[in-house]
Amino acid sequence: MLISQFLRRKCRNNLVKSLLHSTMSRLTPNPAKVLIREKVAASIASLSIEEKKRESQIVYDKVINHPSYKAAKKIAIFMSTDQEVDTAPMIAHIKARGASAFVPQYAGGKMRMLKLEPGDENSMPLTKHGILQHSKDQIREDALDAGLDLIIAPGVAFTRNGGRVGHGGGYYDKYIENLRKNSEAAPKVIAIAFKCQVLDEVPMDEQDQKIDEVIYAE
Repeated sequence: MLISQFLRRKCRNNLVKSLLHSTMSRLTPNPAKVLIREKVAASIASLSIEEKKRESQIVYDKVINHPSYKAAKKIAIFMSTDQEVDTAPMIAHIKARGASAFVPQYAGGKMRMLKLEPGDENSMPLTKHGILQHSKDQIREDALDAGLDLIIAPGVAFTRNGGRVGHGGGYYDKYIENLRKNSEAAPKVIAIAFKCQVLDEVPMDEQDQKIDEVIYAE
């Protein structure tokens, strides 16, 4: 009796420790990633408006001439901030050629990709992080229902062989991981970046998803 109670108590304690360790692993930021985010943020902040425009134009030209982009009809992209490559011209090009653009909506700890309809960009509210997104009451087609041919992804830092460090929320990693469960239907993932965001190596954790390619102003 006493032995069985002891074993049950020990089992519960081990389970609690395991759960706590798992939770702490998810909540504790990787110090190497924190450092990279700080360094890259400083590098981007040092770029002039003219340099950002110049590099954004080069990236735009590369994207619209990329075979994967030309073949794609349903494209997930993001609403850029002034610290990212400007995606507005790409979104306009997607629409002009008759394809569909889907952009992130962050809510309840999850990210959805919702279709951009005409005029959406002018009515979207800003999140606390300064990102334009569909409001909760806007009903739009979900990319998971429509299917995607291409994801044009943001991030903080990248490598030429597929490494990616995001902003720390894990939204894109979870989203891409879910899509890759069906390898035959998984879309190609291309990141876009300023030149200073492309490094020789970046820290990658177990849950991090590699990208297929990074396009930047070389």
